[in-house]
Amino acid sequence: MSSNTTSWKYILALILIIALAVFFRFRFWQFTSIPPGLYQDEAMNGADALASLNSGEYKVFYTNNNGREGMIMWLDALAIKLFGTEPWVLRLFPAIAGVLAVLGLYFLAKELFGVEIALASSFFMATSFWAVNFSRIGFRAALMVPILIWSFYFLLRGFKRLIPGINRFGDKVGITRFYFIIAGILFGLGFYTYISYRFAPVLIAAFFIPYLIKYGNKKLWAGVSLFAVVTFIVALPIGLYFLNNLGDFFGRTSQVSIFSQNSPIKALAINTAKTLGMFNIAGDFNWRHNYAGSPELFLPVGLLFLLGIWLSVKRFAFENKFLLSWLAVFLLPNILATEGNPHALRALGAMPAAMIFSGIGLVWLYKKIQKYFDNKIENPDFVKYKNQLLRLKKEIFLFLIIFLIFVGAYDFNKYFTLWAFNSNVASAFSQSQVKIADYLNNLPKETEKYAIWDASDRATDNGLPVSAQTVYFLTTEKTKINYLKSDELNKIKPGKNGAVIAPLYFDLNLLHNLNKQFPQSRINFIHISTAVVVVP
Repeated sequence: MSSNTTSWKYILALILIIALAVFFRFRFWQFTSIPPGLYQDEAMNGADALASLNSGEYKVFYTNNNGREGMIMWLDALAIKLFGTEPWVLRLFPAIAGVLAVLGLYFLAKELFGVEIALASSFFMATSFWAVNFSRIGFRAALMVPILIWSFYFLLRGFKRLIPGINRFGDKVGITRFYFIIAGILFGLGFYTYISYRFAPVLIAAFFIPYLIKYGNKKLWAGVSLFAVVTFIVALPIGLYFLNNLGDFFGRTSQVSIFSQNSPIKALAINTAKTLGMFNIAGDFNWRHNYAGSPELFLPVGLLFLLGIWLSVKRFAFENKFLLSWLAVFLLPNILATEGNPHALRALGAMPAAMIFSGIGLVWLYKKIQKYFDNKIENPDFVKYKNQLLRLKKEIFLFLIIFLIFVGAYDFNKYFTLWAFNSNVASAFSQSQVKIADYLNNLPKETEKYAIWDASDRATDNGLPVSAQTVYFLTTEKTKINYLKSDELNKIKPGKNGAVIAPLYFDLNLLHNLNKQFPQSRINFIHISTAVVVVP
């Protein structure tokens, strides 16, 4: 088989994988309905994006909801400007990021281990429940993944080409400098994505710095310095913000850190065990993050992941050391936090490494089996079985394709059927709040509309608690809503066309008090455990 034919087969395989990634993340006829509802954290991002869109003030850090880096709000603002205030709008850029992550993983894995492992790794990410789920939710962490992948891809391209004994590429100095610049831009942008990204410099320090000290020549030092300067410039605005607002930098971290516990050593041991077990034993129990409790990797893929780790430890070359370092560093946000472990969202930075390890395991196993048949075919003692052995060798490739189809079909069914239509998922994504918003939006403009929130909740910058943001985001551009605390019911004034009062949380006592205050009213249930009070 010619090299050109082989290359075209690899290109075709990559195109199919990217098509799968697009299909799994957008699945256009269900992109607006899965996940159901709109979780309040997503809505808070949308509300802040709306505020920035209306004021023209785009912040590097938004203090609401325990504080969030600004990139997701900037992109949400663009999506809202283009498409309006709908739940799926807040999930558009995470889905795009998910596709870019799959493409980036191919190039990163190819740079490290070659095209076959690259194809296997990117396929696993394209179809993985773990990856697909967070590509279809409006969480800022989704933006971190492609930036991590692409920044380290360009950094490795520059770094490897300037290390004696590893440089086998012959790239010109100009193009190598370009790699470091692009890597620096992307690496700096990563600080505007998600709190776990702060561990990325730890990976730089743990892996690249020792090589730089040991093998550093003038060109390598110049390239790394260029990378550092560009990173510094890009990250400077958020760095200055944190320098002047140290409380925002440590706020969420200090809340969930194991060092805030009475016994940090015990917490560390427990978290480490849970984190290491999340891949194959028990994963995240939060329905927003996972099919509650199921391992983050489908069992056959999880076993390949373990095989890939074992092979990497055994070989322990430059590329393997990098991948092992990546996995270890980006599991630290999980290990060092006490809340909700194992935590699939917090460990999202480790997912690309997990997919590559699985790819390493698959390709090694396939080649091992192929080599076994090649040895038998070449053995004179088996000459009379040559045709049967050749046929079996071809059938092994067919089995590989069937295995990959099975893996993709399993995760497809797990996400789009078993998980998507589970009642726990609807509750986890505040579907009842979306029903309230839809109900209020469809009422006549002349009808007075009230939304009641729990007086014990803490208000954010727009005067409403996080729990009210789903309704606020979906209605604020479409209809007028009067928001009141649960202890302000005396402020309700029905108009000529009456009023509709929508409690944003289900409380029978609250419904009873409203019915008592307005004796002519009726209670309408618009969803399970979701009711409004209609005052004629």
